[in-house]
Amino acid sequence: MTTATPTRPTAVGGLYRERVLRDSAAIVLPDLDSRLDGAPLFRSASPEGLLTFTVRGAQLPAEYLENVYRFRLAQYLKRGWLNEELAAEAGLTAEPYDAHALRDQHTLVVEEESGQLRGYGTLAHTRSPENTLLGDDAHLPFVVERDYGLRLADELGATTPSSRVWEGKRLVRDYSMGRSQAAVSVPWWVYRGWAEGCLQALAEDGAAVVGDGKPNGAILQLSLLGFRTRTLDVPARPADPTDLFAPMWDQQQRSFPFVLTDETALRPTLSHLDAVLASGESGSVAARLTAFQETRT
Repeated sequence: MTTATPTRPTAVGGLYRERVLRDSAAIVLPDLDSRLDGAPLFRSASPEGLLTFTVRGAQLPAEYLENVYRFRLAQYLKRGWLNEELAAEAGLTAEPYDAHALRDQHTLVVEEESGQLRGYGTLAHTRSPENTLLGDDAHLPFVVERDYGLRLADELGATTPSSRVWEGKRLVRDYSMGRSQAAVSVPWWVYRGWAEGCLQALAEDGAAVVGDGKPNGAILQLSLLGFRTRTLDVPARPADPTDLFAPMWDQQQRSFPFVLTDETALRPTLSHLDAVLASGESGSVAARLTAFQETRT
């Protein structure tokens, strides 16, 4: 993704940034296999010494979930996607979260030896009350609805249960990773574990995954993974200057909201991606997925 223009540092913001980034270097999730409450939805080991897990937030120890949100905050701070002054005034050490995080799915890529968190993505569950439909007044908008002024009821049907829609967010690699094959593979391991969560979510009739991204970035990569990707040509609303993440919208390339569904191409492509990642071979994963898709058409 193209990084935003960082907010102009202030004395308070600069000291805050320095402290958060210093502390984020110590974010580790050691011994995840033994610390999880129940079996993960997805687990895989890579030749580069990476472990990938997709789990519900409730499966993580409380201190590990806190570290996940510390990582999220630090990564957005590093990219200039966070209002440092607002974060400093609030004294944030982690991105704010609540009990809904226990129901969300979290994909974690960690170094097996150190437990250092290197990649992350989430599928967020609805915040609406149980048995709410997208067309109901009680439906609480997903972030993509809020940011783009969308009504998913118009796109997916007013009678679609809110619980059958999941929102993909925060797919990031540790910005401090140096050049290596592990650094190349981390985003794809995030996608791999995240996509397993999508498979489970999309197994229900009428289900969909929503989010936003750039046509030559996340939207292209999702298509390479085998998703049916429908892009909505809707401009984002003007950023609220009081929003903690307002700087994220100050980018040269425009993002678009999207809707993902599965039309049988997803599982074969993920199996091929498994083979590519397990090989440990250098080179472009995207190029190999493109070649695979071309052989199937």
